[in-house]
Order: sequence, then C-alpha cells, then structure tokens
Amino acid sequence: MKKSISALIVGNVVNISLGAKLYKKNCGTPEEANELYRLVMVARENPTDENIQTVRAYLNEKLRVAFLTGLENDPETGNVFLAGFNTPIPSELVSVIEEYHENGHPMDALINFWKLLMLNPDVAVRESLFGFIGKHDFSVTENGYMVVYKAVAQHSEHKNNPLSEFVAEKHLSVKKDWKCSPNKYGVYVDENGEFAITKWKTIEKWNRKGKTFECFGKLGDLYDAITVEDSTLAPVYTDKHTRRMKIELGLPVEMNRTECDSDSNRGCSYGLHVGATSYVESFASHGDTVLVCLVNPAHVVAVPTHDNSKMRVSEYFPFAIAKYENGKIDIVEEKYFENDYMEYEVDALEAMVAKIQANEKPIATAKKANEETRPMSELQKILESRLVDLG
Repeated sequence: MKKSISALIVGNVVNISLGAKLYKKNCGTPEEANELYRLVMVARENPTDENIQTVRAYLNEKLRVAFLTGLENDPETGNVFLAGFNTPIPSELVSVIEEYHENGHPMDALINFWKLLMLNPDVAVRESLFGFIGKHDFSVTENGYMVVYKAVAQHSEHKNNPLSEFVAEKHLSVKKDWKCSPNKYGVYVDENGEFAITKWKTIEKWNRKGKTFECFGKLGDLYDAITVEDSTLAPVYTDKHTRRMKIELGLPVEMNRTECDSDSNRGCSYGLHVGATSYVESFASHGDTVLVCLVNPAHVVAVPTHDNSKMRVSEYFPFAIAKYENGKIDIVEEKYFENDYMEYEVDALEAMVAKIQANEKPIATAKKANEETRPMSELQKILESRLVDLG
C-alpha cells in the first residue's frame, strides 16, 4: 500500500500518485504546495482511510477549503457542510469563506448568515441568496442579518411628529458616521427654530450660564422613548403600493409566508419587497422616506433571477431612517440595532422548536416552493444552535 502513494513537488505544483491514479495540483502558494506534499507523506507512512481521504479532500478545491477552515465535506458528492450539520453550503459562499480564511478576516458574519439561511425552507433561496447579495451593496452584520432598504410613504391616518423623525435620522447618523454613543449629544431648537444636536456637555454649559433655549433631552434616550417606551411617539409609515400597511421603527413587519410568491422569475408579486440602494433609489419618489432595515435570511422568499437588486421577504425589521438626499442613499455598512431584533428572534426560534417537537414544519413554505425535505432532527439542531449563539 505504501508504494502506491507518492508525490513530487516542483515550485507550486505537486504531482501525486494515489493508488492507480495520477493527480496534478497547481497550488496558489509555496506554503499550500508544501502542506499538500506533507499530507501525502503522512498518508504514505500511515495509509489509513482517514489520511488518504484527507489527501483526496485537498485535491478537490471545495473540499480543500473545508479542510483548511474546519468545515466538513463529503468526498463522494463534493458537498461542504458546517461542522455538525447536513445542509450543503453553496459554492459561492464556500469561495468567500476561503478568501476570508486566507486573509485572516473574522468569519462570524458568514457563519451566522449561513446558520440563519439554513433555516430557510426553500432550497432555491438557500443556494442563490449569497450570490445575489454579493452582486449588490447589501451588507451582513456579525449576527448574520442582512442590511436592506425600504422606500415608504407617510401614513394617511398618522401625522408624524417632526421631532421623532429628526431623532430617528440623527440617531443612526451619530452611530454610523461619528461612531459614538448618541447620549453624548442632546437635541434642542436652534436660533432659526430648527431641530439640532450638539454635545451634551455643551448643553450643560448653556444651562449653567442661564441661556434660554428649548432642550428635549439626550439623543439616545429620545430614540428609546419613541421606539421602545412609547410607541405612540414613533413615526408611522406605509408601503407605496397598497398604502394599507402600518410600518413603525423598532417593530417587525410581517406577512404570512404561505401568502408570498417564491417564483424567482416574477419580479413583482406577493410578498414584502426590500432591496439594495440601486433598487430603492429608482423606486423612491420625492418626499418619500427611506428606512434602513434588517432581514433574517430565513425570511427571504424569492431571489430574482434577473439583476434588479430587490427581493421578496416575509419579514423585515425597520430600525432607522436613512440619509436620503438628491436621490442618493447613504449606505449603512456596519452593524446597528441587532439586539432589538434578536429579542424577537429568540421568541420565534423557541416557537419553531416547539413546532418541531410536535412534528410540524418550523417555517411555512411559500407558494410555488418545494416542500421541506430535510429531517426534523437537522432542523431542530440548527434552531437550537442558533438559540445557543443568541444566548
């Protein structure tokens, strides 16, 4: 058996004789070539099934990535899995995991994104979503949520408080652009009668000097007041299509998944529409408000087959008002407000686990989607793993 395994390394190229077959591997770096040569020598000296499979895995690009990054693989099918799970990771995501690994980037966002996407009952979405968002300016938070945008209109039955809208927009701006706590700033009315913010220390100085001005409080506290403590203060919007929905910051917007259309060939159909900036900028009109939202990949219903940078979902979580000027959206690239959404997710995940234990499907299937075929044990394992992550 030992004589049937050999290798020759020349620069970045490794020629391997394994059993009755010859392999030639062009490695990207000398370090990679040396590692492959080392693995062959280990298998030559100790030709166990495990050592030989390790060499075979390294010869297959997807399996090599799995080997290097601690993922699992099936040499027969070429599928790669997150350790402990049986849902295949799409090739495009495997490639990005490899890139992150080679550059030493943290992979928490990718892994958490995939854990959430594994919960999606539609195999077409699981296979295509990551490639779709990679083509546009979507970003993914550390907890795996997608940051998306939504153009909305004023609700006809609600007149929004200008102070609430100002607070919602400035709260995001301070965290995103200035990268500091919103409570370091206070909201007041300037000499022109306009809402403005300044450092809280400055407002304290004005108070000591007896300056006359109207102060509403700290920016962070005001935001909490309108989104958490008193929802009657929160700005209320509606969708631009039906004008019937009630959309509020800090509350998930939901639609029954069974009423959504999963047909990826239909750009406009039943479901909640969100998108990247290119879609929203073309859809929004003068006077509209653009909301920044989080989407759990598990709730994506349809990914369009054509390039139009929008998707249909069954739930999204609006958390801030985007800066939208001259037809352009200021992109939000970092994580914000995840904890608020995670509180809702914990309840939803626990409900899904309860349904599985009662032999029900954890997530309903949308119209025209294939039925879920994975065993309940796999789905329960994914749900419980996510719950542990959130804890």
